[in-house]
Amino acid sequence: MSTTFCTMQMGVSTLTGVCDLVIEPTGNGRGRIAIDRTAASSLLIAVGTDRRADPDDVTPDMLTAPAGSTPGVFSRRGWPGDILLPEGQRLGSRAWLYERGKRDEATRAGVQQAHEDAVSAIAEYHGIDVDVDVQWSSARRDWLNATVSVAGVSVTTQVQTL
Repeated sequence: MSTTFCTMQMGVSTLTGVCDLVIEPTGNGRGRIAIDRTAASSLLIAVGTDRRADPDDVTPDMLTAPAGSTPGVFSRRGWPGDILLPEGQRLGSRAWLYERGKRDEATRAGVQQAHEDAVSAIAEYHGIDVDVDVQWSSARRDWLNATVSVAGVSVTTQVQTL
């Protein structure tokens, strides 16, 4: 049984590395939003965006803040519209919380869990298994490479640690 996806297509610019909506030209300087029938755009959105931190999470900027400091208004990142979603449903990944983590198994496992949480809604909705693999980079000591894969499509993100 093949899984059918239907999402607005996201693409990564090779020049800037920025992910954005793909517009297909239709003529006369106009275009339409491209539709992606693979898992690629769903995975890009899931692991490539920041999930809002929970109130009890310690954000990276607070790890080195002086005692008694309070986090800034935007330190929890993510999409504030998550409050409008059904209870327990959130968009994006909380891997950004490990940006100042140490090079240890706890950080690797935390990033793995963050990516598994990010793709769990996709897996549940489509009734499929999404593979998540998080490994330390062999090229850069302070980078974690996280790859999520499903139906022959893989998306890799990186988390820079200390």
